[in-house]
Amino acid sequence: MSASDQNFFDAFAQALSQKELNSAPSIFTGGDKQTDAGFSVYRNNVRSSLSRALGEKFPVVKNLVGEAFFSYLAHEYFHEHPPSSPLIAHYGGALPVFLEDFEPARDYPYLADVARLEIAWLEAYHASDAAPMAATEVIAAAGDDFETLTTTLHPSLRLLSSPWPVASIWRHHQSNSEQEKLSVSGDENVLVARPSREVTVQTLAPGPYAAIAALHQGAAIAEALTAGSNADPQFNPQDFFEQLFQWNIITGVTAGQNKGPLR
Repeated sequence: MSASDQNFFDAFAQALSQKELNSAPSIFTGGDKQTDAGFSVYRNNVRSSLSRALGEKFPVVKNLVGEAFFSYLAHEYFHEHPPSSPLIAHYGGALPVFLEDFEPARDYPYLADVARLEIAWLEAYHASDAAPMAATEVIAAAGDDFETLTTTLHPSLRLLSSPWPVASIWRHHQSNSEQEKLSVSGDENVLVARPSREVTVQTLAPGPYAAIAALHQGAAIAEALTAGSNADPQFNPQDFFEQLFQWNIITGVTAGQNKGPLR
């Protein structure tokens, strides 16, 4: 593509993203009214498509604020964060950050973290597959070095700690049926993963969450258990390991510093 062609397309994209535009720049239409009208239709179609894609990506956010408010939100988001990729699936990645400072949504302080959970769900859904290890395999691999064992966790794993009950809010809006009003007070730690066919969203106590977060960051078993105990004096290592294997998210282990990875 020549420099002049690139300049044309850059200017075209800029014109599409302008907040107010009564008519298309003459560089695209030559001043022809019919072409000018066509540009306006195209511009509106682009915005409509992106707004629809945003709603499909964040159905709970949309449900929480309502159709009309979400349309306005999508319009404002478009101007602050125009598409940076030709793939529409990538659109909306900055919505949580946008919502944090979006003054009209101040009555929904949990909205940004709900959006983060919806992104985590989608990332888990599209993540690579990996076969989980059974408890017997992990124990056999560890040998006498269980405390120094480090783990490889499933590529779909996503963690979210929020001052709001985001998982409860998310679950509450998975059905269109009438439900009792949900309290939006209280914090939640959330694990999202797809170890098999379906994405699971689980709420964790502070201890298990701190321990799994440590493992996710590459800590050894002993360090992860310390993190869990520091987060919650009631943390029970045995209960944690039972949960850990129920989640089916360990896909590999490295036993000790002088041994290579297994699985």
